[in-house]
Amino acid sequence: MPDDELWQLLCAAYEQYQSEIIKGEKAYSRFVNDFFTYHLPAVYMNESDTSLHVMHVFAVAELLEERKDLVDVFFSKGSFCEDDFKQMFYLFDTGKNLVSKVESLANFSNEQILLITDFINEKDLFMRKVSEQDVKNLFECTLNTPLQANCIRYVALFFATLRSFDLLPRTWQMIMENNKLVSSGATNRPLLARQLRCTLSQAKASTLSNARMTYMNDLAKFQSICNDFVKRLKSM
Repeated sequence: MPDDELWQLLCAAYEQYQSEIIKGEKAYSRFVNDFFTYHLPAVYMNESDTSLHVMHVFAVAELLEERKDLVDVFFSKGSFCEDDFKQMFYLFDTGKNLVSKVESLANFSNEQILLITDFINEKDLFMRKVSEQDVKNLFECTLNTPLQANCIRYVALFFATLRSFDLLPRTWQMIMENNKLVSSGATNRPLLARQLRCTLSQAKASTLSNARMTYMNDLAKFQSICNDFVKRLKSM
């Protein structure tokens, strides 16, 4: 058994999280259960190594189950280094919370905020008209109440287009979930990251398939409009 087995287990959990959770391919509870059951068996180990291995696997499982706040922060990063591992386990062992930087979706100029506000209201992305301050609070993650989506697919496509032009961070869906920025038009419940990912995948699939047949698909037209708008926004 390697001396750094605990570190290797966390690296394996990170890779699995990136593959299954970030891409929206598996529920979090299934990810934890599958990781635990796959790594727990100890084969061809002596008694002391077996005990240590089981302790390590249970420690990682407890971390994944009990400290999802740490998992979401460290495992959503583009890489997971040994310093991340040490800090993560220190916070886990001591029960302390991570003091993270204030999240934000983007830092737009006042002119860009005005342009985005006009676009959002023109396309009726939300159930009510938004002000420039609403839009600024949205991107600064300081909204008091979520903005209620008129159609989640259009909202998801709009934000995904901002991301495709590098105007939003890679983890924009998780940031929106954590800060309760947008809610469902049907239930008014804040949208989860997995809902945004699934909705976006469905919207893109619909855009591709229907556009080939009709060339007049609303989603395809909206995607094109978003692309043109964000190109203009980025050039400011």
